[in-house]
Amino acid sequence: MSVTSFIHVNKAENDDFDLEIFNREIKKKYPETEIEQSKTALFSYDICWENYEEPYQFTLRMDKKRTTFAIEYFNSENRMRDYASFIVWLGLFLDREQELILCDENNGDTLMLSANTSVEDIEEWLGQLGL
Repeated sequence: MSVTSFIHVNKAENDDFDLEIFNREIKKKYPETEIEQSKTALFSYDICWENYEEPYQFTLRMDKKRTTFAIEYFNSENRMRDYASFIVWLGLFLDREQELILCDENNGDTLMLSANTSVEDIEEWLGQLGL
């Protein structure tokens, strides 16, 4: 999918986000993932994870404050189901005590994420967006 989706934790900074654990877990779940961290202060999204191997292809970025994941691209054989699963999995690494918001690239449609949000709920939301 070439439409960017965002997962945002509703707080100014996410000091609890453990980048080391996340990097280790993403390499376990998606073994061919490349990680690039920018040292340039100009970029608001300073970390990029990319994987263009089978069965998943994605570009994922995270902002400097560790409050927002931007999923810029996602593709797989069962893309809607896998994309929804990917979103649920990413949400596990953000502070569930705060509001988690899933939104489209225009910020026109949002879905509040909770521990009870299912893969099916996210698939339905993605389907309503025409993805």
